[in-house]
Amino acid sequence: MQGTRTVLDEYVMSRPRSAELAERARKVLPSGVTHEKRWMRPFPPYIAEADGSHKRDADGHELVDYVMGHGALLLGHNHPRIVEALERQVRRGSHLGGSHELEVEWAEAVAGLVPSAEVVRFTSSGTEATQIAIRLARAFTGRPKILKLHGHFHGWHDAVAKTQSPPYVPREIPGVPEPVASQTISVPADVRAVARAFRDHDDLAALILEPSGASYGASPLPDGLLEAAREATRQHGALLIFDEVVTGFRWAPGGAQQRYGILPDLTTLAKVLAGGLPGGAVAGRRDVMSLLEHAESEEDAARRVVHQGTFNANPLSAVAGRTCLAVIADGRPGKRAEELAARLRSGLNERFEALGVPGCAYGESSICHVIVGDEVRNRTAGDLRRPALPPEVLKLKGSNRRLAWLFGLAMILEGVDLFAGSAFVSAAHTESDVERTIEAFERAVSRLRAEGEL
Repeated sequence: MQGTRTVLDEYVMSRPRSAELAERARKVLPSGVTHEKRWMRPFPPYIAEADGSHKRDADGHELVDYVMGHGALLLGHNHPRIVEALERQVRRGSHLGGSHELEVEWAEAVAGLVPSAEVVRFTSSGTEATQIAIRLARAFTGRPKILKLHGHFHGWHDAVAKTQSPPYVPREIPGVPEPVASQTISVPADVRAVARAFRDHDDLAALILEPSGASYGASPLPDGLLEAAREATRQHGALLIFDEVVTGFRWAPGGAQQRYGILPDLTTLAKVLAGGLPGGAVAGRRDVMSLLEHAESEEDAARRVVHQGTFNANPLSAVAGRTCLAVIADGRPGKRAEELAARLRSGLNERFEALGVPGCAYGESSICHVIVGDEVRNRTAGDLRRPALPPEVLKLKGSNRRLAWLFGLAMILEGVDLFAGSAFVSAAHTESDVERTIEAFERAVSRLRAEGEL
């Protein structure tokens, strides 16, 4: 409305320090950011400190935080047991340049929680975890190709760069040679499409997927797909890889595989695994993981998969991860986060209905996805897992990118920071945080309606 400050105007005016930092960053960082999802117009909020479920930006604004370390912080910021363990370890050494007891304890904790994890190998990130898992699958089966599903994200390396985002059409991937890209087959998340891919390609080493559905459940899997994937890989002698970088320890203490009762051959992990520090892992069947072992014969040496990494099982990551897994092992923190997420989804849907706003809140476990601006035929005033929208719209969390952007800015102005339209709920969040978020949603919608955007 003429003469009234817009959401964009107010965001810029209220955050001069973030604007200043963004200007400095653009001179030394590509687009001024260090991660694709941190880029936003006109500039991202720069965060100064965080604790529990809240954080404070460089301009002093307090925010209810649903980014939660990109999903890594199931226990919230600065959990006291993790902080204490880190303070103790940093005095003993941040890089010991050798094997240490903490890495053994960390691996034992993973193997004790994740049903399919017979053997564990640590990496420094989730991307590295999927990279080594794919190499293991190729080495074990002697086959070159990988099958993935449209929209499923497995890191940024060459083998999984294809069809991460809509539109899912063949196109050149900058920096990835076509002979490399051609070794990855991508199909829709559909039982028949998966079966057809295995019939058409007898050289598939593995199927890799997010067991939650694309983007940690933003686009849920159809019923029966996990069972079909398990059967198809067994029947065709390929491996099934669950990318549990997000779902691991969040969907259940043993991950999505525990929740759904379907075991993969290999599992990739990160985020919650390391308690908020850098760290990833591949875990799985002993016979597959044995390819990483030092060879006893020339024949074994010829098949061996070599894997290095200066910061693999770094002592700080190991102590944070071991401590985090000990805290979440009984399932109570995850259950608490899941209950709050369900309350948030239901509360937002009640407001969607009461305000007559197109869109919905939906999700599973301790995650809430929010879509604004799209009519959802099966919307309910309660909890919702799978909205009646096309997979590509769900993956993008809405068809109106401008509206999604402005909604995110409006929520920040109202004191709530979402992660690309989603909320990672932690055990540190409270009922008060949920109510504050629902009220912020109502005010954000009012702002957007006043501007004629809704």
